[in-house]
Amino acid sequence: MCKISVITPVYKVENYLEKCIDSILNQTFKDFELFIVDDGSPDSCGKIADEYAKKDKRVKVIHKENGGAPSARNAGIAQASGEYFYFPDSDDWIEQTYLQELYNVAKKTNAQLVVSGYTMEYYENNKSQAYSVAPNEKYYLSKDELRKNLHKYFDNMMMAVPWNKLYKADYIRDRELLFPNLKWDDLHFNMDVIMDIESVAISKSSGYHFFRSREGSETTTVFDGMLYQKRKEQFEHILRVYKHWNVTDENIMNEIYGYYSARLVQCVQEISCCNKDDNTKKKLVKEILDDDLSSEALKYGRINSKLLSIASLPMKMRWTLGCITMGKLIGFVKTNMSSVFYRMKSKSVNKANKV
Repeated sequence: MCKISVITPVYKVENYLEKCIDSILNQTFKDFELFIVDDGSPDSCGKIADEYAKKDKRVKVIHKENGGAPSARNAGIAQASGEYFYFPDSDDWIEQTYLQELYNVAKKTNAQLVVSGYTMEYYENNKSQAYSVAPNEKYYLSKDELRKNLHKYFDNMMMAVPWNKLYKADYIRDRELLFPNLKWDDLHFNMDVIMDIESVAISKSSGYHFFRSREGSETTTVFDGMLYQKRKEQFEHILRVYKHWNVTDENIMNEIYGYYSARLVQCVQEISCCNKDDNTKKKLVKEILDDDLSSEALKYGRINSKLLSIASLPMKMRWTLGCITMGKLIGFVKTNMSSVFYRMKSKSVNKANKV
């Protein structure tokens, strides 16, 4: 048994895969196995992975038919022998000491889950931008303490993704937890993980580098017509967890609803800046405003970011045209003043995470 099983799904990332693999193999922490799961990738990813396996005995390659990232991660879990699981994306990279930092926190606290910060990277308008999410190190080592504090980490993807987390493998195996075949599988998996968890440690490391957009990428410009529905389904799952926990504290629930309100602002901003006609935009925004869960969140939610709180005002007023105007304004600043936009976002993100 090794200490960490690193499992990364691979699909159409031939231009980025080598940097990802090199960053893992060059870790100061050495006691790990790396499963590269070729998810039926039509490019040269499978060949690249096989070449690494020939050179480093820690590398193990799984070739499978395309089934999506959830099935690829599950294929790795089925063969992994590590004490902990770690799931990086194959087009990102990690700093040289990242695994060691997470492992040190895991062993120090014996936590079932370690959650770290990360560094967000963008390439927009011919400029590279980056900011780091760097939380304070905290240890929540009882169910009661954990359930009173975990809401503080829902903002800014801290809980939503698998790539900034070290999972105690026995905890995952004993509960037979797997990634579901859903469009929002990451958050669903993490909610299932924390449903009955007893201990979570927060690492201050921000050594994971997540590419939100790249040169030539359309990640942040393509309209996702299902974004609102996905956000709603995600939040309903979060509410199920808090109902399971029997958490009724008003301050905690206001924070949770504030998290969802901020996600709704994002949905409206995307709708406002998409290439749909005005009537379609109004219809899509009105769908959000007319939803009972949206109304409850906007009424009771407490948004930590002042900027997002201001941006949500037209939504609270149920002013459709005002929502679209505000969304276009946010989109304009993001597109034409990206340095200012990401500097402001960085300050907001890190203020929210200094808990």
